[in-house]
Amino acid sequence: MNGALFYAACKLLVLPPGLLAVTGLAGLMCRPFARRLGNLLVMLAMAGLWLLSTPWMAATLAAPLERHAALDPAELAARDVEAIVILGGGSYRDAPEYGFRDEISRLTLERLRYGARLHRASGLELAVTGGKPADLDAAEATHMAKALVTDFRVPVRWTETVSRNTAENASASAARFPFRRIALVTHAMHMPRAERAFVAAGFEVIPAPMGFVSAAGRPPGDEPTALTPFDLLPEMRALWDSHYAIYEYIGALWYAFGRD
Repeated sequence: MNGALFYAACKLLVLPPGLLAVTGLAGLMCRPFARRLGNLLVMLAMAGLWLLSTPWMAATLAAPLERHAALDPAELAARDVEAIVILGGGSYRDAPEYGFRDEISRLTLERLRYGARLHRASGLELAVTGGKPADLDAAEATHMAKALVTDFRVPVRWTETVSRNTAENASASAARFPFRRIALVTHAMHMPRAERAFVAAGFEVIPAPMGFVSAAGRPPGDEPTALTPFDLLPEMRALWDSHYAIYEYIGALWYAFGRD
């Protein structure tokens, strides 16, 4: 089994909705000879799908990961930040609307937008980091830099184009970039893992999280105070947020055992 196929199989078995589909299918297969077990697995799959699709569960899973509040751009000058580093968040391959060229993904676009805002608010120069998977026509950081210049009219001073994951984003950036005190831009749920990797690589990190799911990004006193029926109604966005949160928990465990 090659690496890509093994990775896809692991995601299917440990992340929703694949995990729930496998559980439900196992239940259906068990029913002819173990009816109670089969029914239990089907019920668990259905209940899990509903629960993970609710905004309440997505926010509950996200809250421990979103430990850093939203950044006030004024802090960048006060804390002598040297540069803003934006992490890649995947690619949009063979985009038809862009002439079937590879482009940045939705997650990457969200990070670039916030990084561009911080640049305009602070005047700090930007660095982007992301390498080139085998099936991509150019490094992710190259696409990111192009999007910042073309779509946001923001210059990019530094690019790192050899890394394959968050840990390598950090180590390759340490080898490539001539600064150490950075504002690190990534999604709030991804920030703990990214911050740990960049600190380990020798950076002093001022977290600049974005894309909050829980109430962590709200000002003190502005948090939701009560659960409403709407928080328990399933929606696709909540399922994606739950998926992302579980992915980050697994990533944190992987890194805790010294893996890249």
